[in-house]
Amino acid sequence: MRKTPHLLISLSVALVIGLLCAEMSTSAVTIKTARAAETDSSVFFNPTPQDAHFIWVSIEGDQSRPGFKRVVGGTHSDGTTMYICRVSGFVPGKIYNNSCHYSAAGQENVISIRYEVLLSDTEYVWRNFDEVTRGEIKRNAVFAGTDPNTKDPIYICRKKMGDDGRHSGKYSYKNNLCYIPWGNQEKFYSKGFSILFPAQ
Repeated sequence: MRKTPHLLISLSVALVIGLLCAEMSTSAVTIKTARAAETDSSVFFNPTPQDAHFIWVSIEGDQSRPGFKRVVGGTHSDGTTMYICRVSGFVPGKIYNNSCHYSAAGQENVISIRYEVLLSDTEYVWRNFDEVTRGEIKRNAVFAGTDPNTKDPIYICRKKMGDDGRHSGKYSYKNNLCYIPWGNQEKFYSKGFSILFPAQ
């Protein structure tokens, strides 16, 4: 009977250690999940305001919005209308053959899932880059998102390419360049392109 207190103490210590291990395990899972969300390219860093005239909707969900329709980014040389898409919450591109073509790291990249489509319920215009100021772009151009790594504001541009088609891409405010996914490459230009604006 004298050993009973020691047995109870041992059981109590074991119980405390078990609870601590469970707590640490739960915390580790929570941290791992949070880090995964931070690095998942499908996480959109630039949510659309509820009252915006230009909105981004997932290609995988219901794209119908009362009064809204897809924004035309350009026309392919084969006559196909190309709408504007976005990947990773800030990189705009063009929809062709039901896939989003976007430029990154010097390449034209293509993705058929997990991208967004730009919709609008108002008129819009493509303004010549040479005829607008950087201040006008920052204040009024259609915003695509902010690069979470460089904090670079990204807008939407397009340019007439060598195939006589008009192709849309991303305008980097920081670099003052228009990047177009074309011919399996990332082409960039400092002039001769247009920026997307709401019609005034």
